Amino acid sequence: MSATLTMNGTGTVAKGTEIYTKGESVQSVALILKGRVQATADGAKAVLGAGTFLGMYDLEAGTHSFTYTALDDVAVFGLPVENYEQGRLLFEEKPQYRGLLVASTNFFIRDLNKTAKKLEAAVKEIGEFVENSYESYVSLVHKSGLRAETISSVERLKQQDRNDFTLSALGKYYVECSTVPAETQKQFFAGSSYVAEKHFQEQCKVLPELTDACHYYTEWLIRYLRTMVQDEKNLFFIIGKMALSMKQAGHADANLERLLDDMLNKINDTESLLIEEVGIMPDLNRERMEEVYYALLADDTGSLDAYDEESLDMLNGSLAQILDYADVEEEMAKEFKEGVDEFLSLTDKFARTPEATAVRKKISKHFFDIYEAVVLKSFRDSHLPVAVQLFLRVGYVSEELLTEKELRVLLSMPRIDNDRLDCKVYTMAEWLRAIYEGRKNPSKDEFDTDYEAQLRQEVAQGKLDAKGQKRAWEDSEARVHFEIHKMFKYADRLIQGNISTFVPVLCSEGIYTKMENAIVTGAAVNTAVNHVERADYSIFYRERMMSYEQLEISRFMVTERQTPDFILFPVYGRVGMMWQDMEGRTRNSHARIFLPSILEISLDNEVLRLLSHFRWEKCRTEMGAQWNNLRYPSLTSEYTDYLQFYKKNSSLSPERKEKVKAQLTQCNNRHRDVFAKDYQDWVQKEAAGAAKLNRVAREILFTYCPFGQEIANVLLEQNAYQEAGRRYVTEKRKTEKSIGVIIHKFEKNGKDVPLEIIQTKKYLIDT
Repeated sequence: MSATLTMNGTGTVAKGTEIYTKGESVQSVALILKGRVQATADGAKAVLGAGTFLGMYDLEAGTHSFTYTALDDVAVFGLPVENYEQGRLLFEEKPQYRGLLVASTNFFIRDLNKTAKKLEAAVKEIGEFVENSYESYVSLVHKSGLRAETISSVERLKQQDRNDFTLSALGKYYVECSTVPAETQKQFFAGSSYVAEKHFQEQCKVLPELTDACHYYTEWLIRYLRTMVQDEKNLFFIIGKMALSMKQAGHADANLERLLDDMLNKINDTESLLIEEVGIMPDLNRERMEEVYYALLADDTGSLDAYDEESLDMLNGSLAQILDYADVEEEMAKEFKEGVDEFLSLTDKFARTPEATAVRKKISKHFFDIYEAVVLKSFRDSHLPVAVQLFLRVGYVSEELLTEKELRVLLSMPRIDNDRLDCKVYTMAEWLRAIYEGRKNPSKDEFDTDYEAQLRQEVAQGKLDAKGQKRAWEDSEARVHFEIHKMFKYADRLIQGNISTFVPVLCSEGIYTKMENAIVTGAAVNTAVNHVERADYSIFYRERMMSYEQLEISRFMVTERQTPDFILFPVYGRVGMMWQDMEGRTRNSHARIFLPSILEISLDNEVLRLLSHFRWEKCRTEMGAQWNNLRYPSLTSEYTDYLQFYKKNSSLSPERKEKVKAQLTQCNNRHRDVFAKDYQDWVQKEAAGAAKLNRVAREILFTYCPFGQEIANVLLEQNAYQEAGRRYVTEKRKTEKSIGVIIHKFEKNGKDVPLEIIQTKKYLIDT
């Protein structure tokens, strides 16, 4: 999460703190007054100094495209700017800001251009080095009468073409602008808002061009580094073992040993370049490298043999293992294998070119059919090959698509034990097993139709009779087929987060974070859920009407707690989805929330976002057709009314009204999304006593999403929360009195108080 800044004032951000984080929504911008800030994004890095605005480039997109980290104790001036229109008005009013913005962006462009050129030169150099080293290795081994081991990753790299980076004419213009003295630039652009805005709009077009170039060459550097030392079958290890074998056989080759020295130096240089120029710390297995190197010096294979015992041999030929296990039609298996092989050969696996798109579609075409075949077979098999287990859990298909370290992380993933979890978390295979065994019903499809509704439609269309409908409902394989092809196949693409470049298999080039930190576990999900529930204690409460005729009580609303089910998709993804707020038509049931098995962003933040959507949808379902009708007060009806008529609301100042307008613009007038942002502030900031919301939103949230007693007692001592919590306190007293009367009736008549009433008292009064 980004640092908390002082709005319209100066604050200090400690060294090492993230001021803004890539991917987070823009809620403010900041001007550096003193110190240095490092900007990093997808292989691009630059150091920004005093006079630079942070976040201005992203106002139109609404999310930060860079992560800004303080390199010193930095003094920054926070500005409450959330969208482009607010930014434009600010710079119309502040001429001195205009000059600073355009001038500092010119310098940013200049620095990124230098980085792109340096990376391009490094890629060319390392490419020649890897190819020459491989050819030298093959030649030296053949001269000794031995057989050189083929390294497929190097062979593929030799066949791939790299693009040369050419800066656009617009980019060259702004690089040249950076050579003009800074004071001259500031004075010039301060003179005209129109001129400054036009230049800034063009600068914003140049920045993605440069970050894309940096990202492109960084990907090539990482690809070469993988081939040299990160892959399980890498150049460094193979040359080292060959040199050692030849030495022990009495045919030591100084050239081969020298080649290993050169490769070690090149690995170190490339690692330093990535750290210094890009801000990426490569995952190098230094321990293994040292074992190879020192074994050669000491003429000792002991440590290497010990390491080999822990090798990943069980994953060799993973694709063949998976397809053999699936036992699908030969033509399907052949096409899928061809697709994966072509995918391996792509220079840029996520390019938007027709060729790359065709390869990804070829894989996606058969992936879900193969997954269905594998998962159905797994229900009858307790001894799955490791490659098959990983295929089911994370979409793994080939050891060649991942680094050795990533493979080891996958092998060490903890199992999910739902018996010990309060909030259930299912892998996709476990979820499909629950559907197969009838413990869960199939989910809704993208058109909000579930399996039961589809069967009713088929009966109405004459495709099924009553007996056929019953057989289809009880057909375990048909239920699984519906879940995979109507829900899983559709949602998988959305959860990965890149619809246009979607591919359902796991590969290093599509992973933008450390995998060991990104694996989603049952314990981590429960920790994130518990954090939200500690603030919003009633989020999972469901009401049910009861009658107790023996005491002439015809209607009494009891409360139950139903936590959502989380389903982990076998994909690396950037986003989760709140799919259903209940099961079928049963309100007192579990919601269904989807997450990727490997999540790129913060799990805590994403779970909070998803639960904010759950809060809204649960209320909509409970209220039915009256969900936005203020005559029937509810969270959704009051929030909808507040957002529709905020301009006439006398409780909001003109500044607050402008902020609501900006929120609606940023969220494309979607009321649920505005509520979600406010709810996240409610749980993260307001619960800690940091006032973020306006008085109207705060009162609605305090009424329908009240804090737990411990938090509420502290906040209600503050004037702002006393006013917001007035309805909450009144309603709590009414509830306490109502439950007290019911309990007294049972006790007066000598009857045991029903468990559901005791639980309701615990939930609504004692929490």
